[in-house]
Formats: sequence, structure tokens, C-alpha cells
Amino acid sequence: MNDKTTTSSAGFQWRALTSVLMTLGFLMLALSGLMLFLAPPGRVANWTNWTLLGLRKSEWGGVHIWFGTLFLVMTAFHVFYNWRPLLSYFKNRVTRAVGFRQEWAVAGALTAVVFAGTKADLPPFSSFLTWNEEFKASWEKASDRAPIPHAELLTLAALAEKGGVDLPTATARLAAKGITGFTGETVVQKIADAAKLPARGIYDIIMAGTKPASGHAEGKAGGGLGWKTLTQFCADEGLSLEEVRARLKARNLKFDDTMTLREIASNNGQKPYDLVESLRPKP
Repeated sequence: MNDKTTTSSAGFQWRALTSVLMTLGFLMLALSGLMLFLAPPGRVANWTNWTLLGLRKSEWGGVHIWFGTLFLVMTAFHVFYNWRPLLSYFKNRVTRAVGFRQEWAVAGALTAVVFAGTKADLPPFSSFLTWNEEFKASWEKASDRAPIPHAELLTLAALAEKGGVDLPTATARLAAKGITGFTGETVVQKIADAAKLPARGIYDIIMAGTKPASGHAEGKAGGGLGWKTLTQFCADEGLSLEEVRARLKARNLKFDDTMTLREIASNNGQKPYDLVESLRPKP
């Protein structure tokens, strides 16, 4: 071996560093990707301060982005250090000239199949994604549900209003628990982070001794069906999620499986009750 940049026993081996960082970056990318794959929807994870292996969903997201960046940078260096072997894959094995190879066609075909199958929402690609959405939805419990999706992003004044509590009362209840240093315009998540509580904990404190607002049963959406995700609704009603998704797509409605029925209805200018009734099979 004659490469002075990589074979000197006394010198620093940049090629070795690149390979090790690529490997570690890939492992961390795979781990964080798995954690995000298993994580509940953001409205649940953020509201309940969900963690897995000690990290919150947002923290796993940060880890994933940074190790993804590290992996891409190290991949670029890896290509630089291994340019000649890589270039040989694009040459005819007989003539050694750049030309067509069967490996290109196979790799290109597999890539096209995965992309087209995912885009067209065809099994097994759609089935795998549906299972993922169902698993994510399984984390959610009625007791963990926020008064509205992503309530942690509201100001304290707005959250108190949603709960039917006046701001001075909400502030006093938090102060009684030693939670101070905020105003009515402070975002609930920031208050929760400072108090080292989940956002739900802040809501529970300001709602203590107050009858919860009846917003979850608002309208006629089946006594709170509007607050179920599409995945939960299909599971509870015994409906095929893929069939319901196909029907919604046929109506050009904007949705995803983790949205609540109320959110889907609101985003498409419908009432939750009308949406629920349209999804149920006709007798």
C-alpha cells in the first residue's frame, strides 16, 4: 500500500476517520429514524412530554437532522477518497470504457419501483405506512388529549380562555405551585419547559377545581368523535383505513391519517358531523 495519506502508521489516517464517522453517523441516523418512526404524533408527544430512551420527539428530530448532515458530509469525503473504485462501477468490465452495466438498470428499477409504489399508495408500501400510522395513534389516550390540537403552542391567556378560566385565576393557580416569571402572552410550552413539566401539567394546574369545557363533545360529531384521528375512527368503527383514505382522496379532501376528524373537516370547509356521517357506511 503506497497511499501516503492513508497508510502511514505514524500519520493521521483521514480515510479511516471518514469511514468510521460514516459508520457512526449511519448508526445514529438509523436509531433516530427508528425513534421518530415509532413516536406518536406531535400533538401528543409535545402535550404529554413523551420521551423514548430519555429524549423527547423534538430532540430525536434534532439528533436525526444533525447526524443526517454528518452522514452526507462524510459520504462526500468517502466519494472523494474512493473516486477511482467508484468510477470503475460505471465502466464496462471488458473494455474498461464508460458504458452501460446491468447493475445500473437493476438499481434504477428498484429505486423507481419504491418511489412509484409509495407515490401511488399501493401495497405493500401503503400497508406499511398505514401500520406506522396505526402504531403512532396507539400512543394516544383520551386522558392525554389536549383541549385543541397543539395547545402547547397557545399563549397562557389563550389556553385559559379555551378552558373557561380567567387569566388572573390561572396565574394564581400556577403561582401557588411555584410557577412564576411569565405573562399571559407567554407560550404554554415555554412555561412548561421552565417548570420542567409537560404542557398538559400546566393545563391541569390552571383547570384544577374547574369543570372542563365541553369542547370535545361540541357539535354532533358523535360525542367527541371529531377529536379522534382518522386512524382511530376507522379502528373504532370497523372501517378499512385504506378504503376511507381512497374515498377522501376521490373527494379531493386534504388530510393525513394523524389529523383529527375535526381538523380534516375544518381544513376542507366542512362540519365534523357531516364528515363523520359521510365516512360511515350507508345502511
